[in-house]
Amino acid sequence: MNKGLMHSGPSRDALAYFEWLREDENFSDLLVQISPALNRHAFPKLKLRYKPSLVQLEGGISHLPLLDPSMRAIPLAPSEWRNKLEAGKDIDKASNSDLNRDFILLDVRNGYEWDIGHFHGARRPDVDCFRSTSFGLSQREAFASDPLADLDKEKTDILMYCTGGIRCDVYSTILRQRGFHNLYTLKGGVSHYLENEGPVEWVGNLFVFDSRLSLPPSAYKPDAVSEARMIGKVPENPFATCYICSSQVRELRHRNCANLDCNLLFLCCADCLKNLRGCCCLNCTTAPRCRPVLPGHQRYKKWHLYRDSEVQSQLTI
Repeated sequence: MNKGLMHSGPSRDALAYFEWLREDENFSDLLVQISPALNRHAFPKLKLRYKPSLVQLEGGISHLPLLDPSMRAIPLAPSEWRNKLEAGKDIDKASNSDLNRDFILLDVRNGYEWDIGHFHGARRPDVDCFRSTSFGLSQREAFASDPLADLDKEKTDILMYCTGGIRCDVYSTILRQRGFHNLYTLKGGVSHYLENEGPVEWVGNLFVFDSRLSLPPSAYKPDAVSEARMIGKVPENPFATCYICSSQVRELRHRNCANLDCNLLFLCCADCLKNLRGCCCLNCTTAPRCRPVLPGHQRYKKWHLYRDSEVQSQLTI
């Protein structure tokens, strides 16, 4: 089972910490992935909390045989994953009737992660949150928006991926119970792939769950980006659009709605950002607890800091 751990600090200290963890047999196979924190700490505060599960699904996951490796998808190293993707593209292009094995590439991340980057040709559930994912779970023989409906469960290769791999472990177990045979997952997730293979077959940036929010492939393997473009392995596919007006956005980075009681994470173009004062819709602009528009890559602070500064400014007028 995947073990998740996030750490921020000087490279030397972080690597020393990981080596210390590996001395424990429970973490001896820990996969270490490193990405740069451009604005000092990506995790400036230490938070310790107990969570029964890192992954949430409707109906819960406690009943799933997650500790049984045979029930989970087969993990593929980044190079194996790339080979599978390229082989799958060849199958899609071929018209030879002797090719009787189908190929599906499945993204099981949240909608806001998909919005700024994904593998070329991938499909994802038509839901905002992984909790509601329903690919392959429909009781009907065919469901229009479900690529896993009405296919041969014994002959179809299903490749699924997420940011780090944990959600794939959970969802592949569900699909295994539903009778799907050929399940594969990307070992270490997208970040591990970009670090080893660069942006081949990847479109856009990678969403990360810290103050950076979005990282370009060059942050993981700088030389591989120009190399992949030279050999035509980076699809040119402008896909990211503004949540408000649907125009193409240049900066692949989310922001939170200025309305504290909404706080929606969304992509926004410069014009809509200005016109709606950092809010996601017109209704939010009249909300009682609206924060100021944040320029650049700044993140919102606690509400009381804005409230206290407003009160202080009124007292000095």
